[in-house]
Formats: sequence, C-alpha cells, structure tokens
Amino acid sequence: MAFPHDDLIADELLKLLADQPDGRAHGPDTYEPLAKRFPELTEEDLASRVPTGERRWDSKVRFARLKLVNRGLVYPAKEGPSPQRGVWILTDPGMAVARGEAIENPTPADLSTGAEGIILGWNRSLWDGWDETYEGAINMVMAGATYETRWSVGSRVDVASGTDAWLLRQGGPYGIVGHGVVTSEPFEGEHFAKPGQTSRYVDVAFDVLLDEVDILSRDILEQAVPEVAWRYQFQSGNRIPAEINSQLVQLWNNHIS
Repeated sequence: MAFPHDDLIADELLKLLADQPDGRAHGPDTYEPLAKRFPELTEEDLASRVPTGERRWDSKVRFARLKLVNRGLVYPAKEGPSPQRGVWILTDPGMAVARGEAIENPTPADLSTGAEGIILGWNRSLWDGWDETYEGAINMVMAGATYETRWSVGSRVDVASGTDAWLLRQGGPYGIVGHGVVTSEPFEGEHFAKPGQTSRYVDVAFDVLLDEVDILSRDILEQAVPEVAWRYQFQSGNRIPAEINSQLVQLWNNHIS
C-alpha cells in the first residue's frame, strides 16, 4: 500500500477546486473525484482505514486541504466570499497557482493570536469525552469549522484569553495533535475525572486537529524546541513563554504546510 505524497494530493486538490464553479466545493464531495486522479490507488487502498476506523484516503485529503490553507491558497474556516460550513474555497492566489501562474509570496494562515502558549494534555485512555468523538471533532475542523470545548488547566488562574493552546497527546503516541486559541479566563468547574472535586478550566476553540498518523512527534519537538521538557508534561496548564511559543508556532506551521 503506497499512497501519493501529501504534497501531490494537495496539488491535485488545488486543481480540482479550480475546476469547480467559483473555486469552491463541499469537502467530502472532493474525495472520490480526487482519488480518480491517482490511477495507482487500488480498491484496497481506498478501503483501508486508520486505527480509529476512518478511511485513510479521506483523512489524507483533509490534511491536503490544511496544507493549502497554511500556504494561503485556500481560505481558512469562516473566511472567503459567502463562507459556508464544510465548503472549501480557493483564494485569489490559489486560483492563480492552479492556472500555472507564478506568485511571489502567498500569505500563510496565521494560526496564532496569542503571545504565550499553554499545554493541554490528553491521554485517551483516561478521558475520551469529545462531544462527537475525537474523529468527529477532526472531521468538523477539517471541514472548515472550529471545535469549541473546555479544557482543564489544573490550578492555573492566570491564563489570558488569546493564548495559543497546544493539544499534547499522552499515553502513546506522544506529540502534538492540535492547536487552538483560549477564548476565556480560567473558571472553576467539577473535576472531569474525580467526582466531588473541582478543577479550573478554560474555553478553547481548536482550529487544527490531526489524526494520530499525522502527529507532530515528541522526538521532533525535543529536537526543535528543547526548552520545553516534553517528556515531563504530566498535567495540563503548563506555560510556554512567548519567545519559545513563537518557535513552536513556526515548527507547527511547517509541519502542517
């Protein structure tokens, strides 16, 4: 089983969107037409699934769309002319690139609005209470929406709205699988795993959630951002200073582009 490289899928997705009226299409409607552009894909390839049960091809197409967003060739969620949930829309630079025109500097999407970062730990074996399952949350975000939820920050009381939120997968595989933005000050609520106890939470809007196969691994994090003790993040709420967070933002953008 050998799928096309992610960049090749992104290139063909760009062309496919350019062939649609106004350069826009409902995301899931691109899966099958795009697969036909790769005759080397077998029925077995298209039927294969990731461990979560989702079709591997669908996941790869959504990841390709994310790459185009980060290159400034497809609009982020809720942006563009007459945006609709789940509809992918080419930007003007995206249309130009699809026509084979050279453009100097497409503007990548700015995924960070806060100066500092905060680590949100997630061990799936201990908690998996996503409203629509984690795979459903991935589908929502990949379709162009944001996934809004609350997340425990331990005893932290000084998390500012606008802080970058990094979803750190724990318990294996290890690494970052999501990015979001904190949208509230910390507040107290019932502990998610300990009845009768409380914890502090923040509201978070996730704009990127990745399948485990696309994780930004802990090994890479340790090499690129060694200032953070990635192997010793045992709880949510740990702060990432602004200067280190900027390095992490750049690494993340490179990972999903």
